[in-house]
Amino acid sequence: MKHLIQQIILLIFYLVFIDFVQASQASVCHTDSPYYDLLVEKDGIYLQETIKAENKISYISQSKIRLKEITDKGAQIISDDGNKILVLSNAKYYFIRKPLYIKINKYEITPLFNENEVSKIVSNKFFLISDHWYYVSYTSEGESDKHKIPELKGNLEIIADSDSNKYLDNNAVLLKDDNAVYVYDMSKNKLEKIPHLTPSQTHLIQSRNTPYYLYDDDTFYLFDRDFKYTDITKKFNQQGKYNGFTKAEMHTNWSVDSMDTKDGLIWIKINSFKPVKATYLNAYKDLYVYHNKVYSHNWALQDEAAPSDPSYRDGSIDISNVKNPGELHKISFSEYFDNQQYYSLEENSRRLEKKEPSAYLKLLTAKDHIEIREKRIFIDGQQLNTDKFQDAPIFLGSIVDIISPCREIILPACGYEYRSKQDYYYFFTDGKKVYAYINPGENQKPKVLHNVSPRNLKANDYDTLKKLLNMLKTTAKENN
Repeated sequence: MKHLIQQIILLIFYLVFIDFVQASQASVCHTDSPYYDLLVEKDGIYLQETIKAENKISYISQSKIRLKEITDKGAQIISDDGNKILVLSNAKYYFIRKPLYIKINKYEITPLFNENEVSKIVSNKFFLISDHWYYVSYTSEGESDKHKIPELKGNLEIIADSDSNKYLDNNAVLLKDDNAVYVYDMSKNKLEKIPHLTPSQTHLIQSRNTPYYLYDDDTFYLFDRDFKYTDITKKFNQQGKYNGFTKAEMHTNWSVDSMDTKDGLIWIKINSFKPVKATYLNAYKDLYVYHNKVYSHNWALQDEAAPSDPSYRDGSIDISNVKNPGELHKISFSEYFDNQQYYSLEENSRRLEKKEPSAYLKLLTAKDHIEIREKRIFIDGQQLNTDKFQDAPIFLGSIVDIISPCREIILPACGYEYRSKQDYYYFFTDGKKVYAYINPGENQKPKVLHNVSPRNLKANDYDTLKKLLNMLKTTAKENN
């Protein structure tokens, strides 16, 4: 169980980023994936990396690197697979390595094919050249490495990719063409056909425990993080379900993975899938009603199904305190939310008790939404104080000030998690003055930047927001 808890916590949020402008390392645990733009400037072409917080609004960092080898002002980013960026410039394709904090030199930009040679590209990895599929990577010397795969025919689709999924360990990719489903080992250049799957019917569902469930109508595989697969169809057959997997609904969540066959049975994954005559509590599909009791764990349902067992204990949970059970769902290992109130599961009483939300819980349930109605501002549904505004607010943008970087915190009872401390600044203007809300979830009154003119300020511009943040912090130090 401890290992499971650790896995769950690790799956939540963890990325470390670097602020290149200041040439210093800083990190925040809860982030959105970085994204990239090509900038055409007077002195050349630049690749710009932007990192935002998980709310997709607040900037964390932004940096750019000049691409000396690319001079075409019509250059464009074609795709980004997580490890490298595919760029088209002067009718030729190039790879650009990531992350950008590795200084780009003559080995970092890798030329590939001429544009007129390529009829199709799949996820920066597979290129269709003269009706033949090639897997393309780059060597440690920065040269392209191309491998023809004659077995692949027709339309090609990547189903799962270890390069772009941090929860998968192997250097492999799961893909399908018109004829079959395959695992391709990119390090060995080996293609392996997965038997008994019809490509057009094949489904892939990501889980929190077993990384994937891979199945068509009559074959069901567990697909682990090492890209090894196990056929468990016979285990279903022995319990009376022999086909029709694509007609069922798969659900994965905090509690347990399950499959609803729409016939009064829910197949709960207890080591393997087992049928239980239970129903879901609500549309979130993560709490279960069995014999008029509510459960949130697979092992609890298993114990309840065998009350004569000497180790039996009632694993149900008491939801009598819940205001809105029709919306109740799990948001972490022992914490719940009904879209009105937060709850924590008390182990002794097995009852959900009301609790005040932590910053972490707020993050999990944030609406990530800014709304301006006439002279009023709402952030995540919460109204801010705008009494000082003389006219309708205009949102200039938001930026994160990292107080302490992301660190691993050891928890007394359940493994560890990652935490960082940061302040969130939201800037607005009414056309006359500039206003800042610092952590608006806690402070609804703005600070006024008296010495800043809103004229010529760019909205949603990292440099502008960084400048405003530094001015605000400098003023605060002088006042202290």
